[in-house]
Amino acid sequence: MNISNESIRALVRDGEVHSSVYTDEQLFALEMERLFHRRWLFLGHESQLPEPGSYFTGRLGQVPVVCVRGEDGQVRTLINRCPHRGAMVCQGTAGKVPKLVCPYHGWTFELSGKLNWIPLREEYTGAACDRLHDLQEVAAMESYRGFLFASLQAPASSLSDCLGHFSTTIDNLVDRAPGGGVTAAPVLIRHKYRANWKLTLENLNDTLHARVAHSAAARAAQVVARALPAGQADPTLNMMTANAKPLEAFRDLTQVTEAGGHSYFGAHMPTSYGQIQEEYTEALVRAKGRDEAQRILGVERHVGIFYPGSSWHARYQTVRIMQPVRPDLTEVIGFVFRLDGAPDGLLESAMHYCNGSTSAFSTVITDDLEIYEGIQRAARGAPGWLQIARESRRRAAGPGTGSYPATSEAYIRSQYTSWLDAMCGAAA
Repeated sequence: MNISNESIRALVRDGEVHSSVYTDEQLFALEMERLFHRRWLFLGHESQLPEPGSYFTGRLGQVPVVCVRGEDGQVRTLINRCPHRGAMVCQGTAGKVPKLVCPYHGWTFELSGKLNWIPLREEYTGAACDRLHDLQEVAAMESYRGFLFASLQAPASSLSDCLGHFSTTIDNLVDRAPGGGVTAAPVLIRHKYRANWKLTLENLNDTLHARVAHSAAARAAQVVARALPAGQADPTLNMMTANAKPLEAFRDLTQVTEAGGHSYFGAHMPTSYGQIQEEYTEALVRAKGRDEAQRILGVERHVGIFYPGSSWHARYQTVRIMQPVRPDLTEVIGFVFRLDGAPDGLLESAMHYCNGSTSAFSTVITDDLEIYEGIQRAARGAPGWLQIARESRRRAAGPGTGSYPATSEAYIRSQYTSWLDAMCGAAA
């Protein structure tokens, strides 16, 4: 590929990034090879694989994979590609099967990926047929508190090292369960947009855009909220009305950047749902004691970004995958998790939030998608330099972390530092 490290580094300079990072076909292919195929990416949750034969499909960069629980109880991530003619062995999104059977010519594999049977095996002769293959397993797969992460190629660091301080965001999601664990809801929420994958990650921790881009939805939500009976709340309205806060309120929140391009900022949306919230808090206190329950609920973070592939919201039990398809096409996949031991109504609230933040029908997300696609069109038609310089004053720093006002674009600058490290061959 005719892209030098020097030319890649020239696309990012102090406080600026060139818009060709969103449009260049060769650059996108290199991102898949050097970033998405070599980093730890979230794929799903162990609860989606309750028994042997349970599987779900996904992708690591551009490569289709299938996560399956074997007869031995072990979870494996296999490349979802038959070694015969390259068809996807599992074509659905999830299910349960006794064997993995290619729908093209019937090659059959054990749940471990080992080749089991071939129709008309006697007709496969010659040197090439002596090299009949099992399904290929990815280079690395690990579970952290039930969440499954994988890497197509051997990553430069362990999952633990890659997560670093970000593991506390995942811990907080699981710790919120009175029963000690979480269970994935059976339905995933998806949408696609015609723009680059990086635009979502650059938007999720952008507090300044909320009051501007979503102003019409926020004003409408305020009118509806005022008409509700006292004490009644709705998670979608909470999300929309929270975007109407003064900019000074967002500046007062704290943004945290982490090694590897990860980040989050302080919570800015209420999570009180009246009676359900009270029942949940009581259940958590009974399970973990009042002091521990207060500590867990006191962790107030908004969307956390695990760069480059997912976002996490512990308070709303939601995880999203950002899946690049082309330079100008991205799929977003939303997971919702039931907190084991929590009242059923809490899951309903989380589903409302995920619909509001992930569904293409959301009155909020449609604002973002229109802006992403406009940026993409402009980048393709009139490429040039874009600013990522807002608010560089660091409030504090810890091991591998930085702290800024939540209106800062420091987290975007951190993403491009990690992007350059991967694209130019530094440790990932």
